[in-house]
Amino acid sequence: MTEVKENVSLEVVRKSPALHETIAFWFSDRDHLRSPFPPAIREELTERAAVQFHKWVNLLDPKAKGEVDDEVVGEKIEEIIFASAMELVTDAEQRITIQYPFMPRPGDPITSSDGAESKVIARKIEKEGKDGFLMVLARETGSGKEWSTRFELP
Repeated sequence: MTEVKENVSLEVVRKSPALHETIAFWFSDRDHLRSPFPPAIREELTERAAVQFHKWVNLLDPKAKGEVDDEVVGEKIEEIIFASAMELVTDAEQRITIQYPFMPRPGDPITSSDGAESKVIARKIEKEGKDGFLMVLARETGSGKEWSTRFELP
C-alpha cells in the first residue's frame, strides 16, 4: 500500500496484505491479546473496513499518497476496524470490549485484594468529572461473595 499515487480499486483494497494482516491480528487470540470482535460481525466488519479504507486512501491528495507508509496504513485500518465495529454492535458488554480490549471481561479470573480467586461477572463504565472508570463486579470462586473494583480508563 505504500507509494500509492493513483486511485486504488476496491478489489485491490480487499486483497491488500495490509488489510488482511491487520484484520488477522485483531481477529486472532494470542498471548496477552484476545480479539475484541464478536465472530458474528467479522465478515461484515472486514467488508466495511475495506470500503472505508478504500474511500480514505482515494481521498488523499497526491502528495500525501506518496508519503503514506506501512505504519500509517496499519494505524488507519485499525482505526476503521474499531469505529466500524462500534457501529455493528448494540450490546453494551460488546461495546465495552471493543472500546477497551485489554480490560478484564466477564468470565475472566481475577484476584481480590485479600487474595481470593474470583471471576468477573459484570462491568460498566462510570464517569467522575472528566475521568472514566471501568467498574468490575466479581464473585469469589469459593465463597460466592461478590466484590467490586475499578480501573481508570485511558
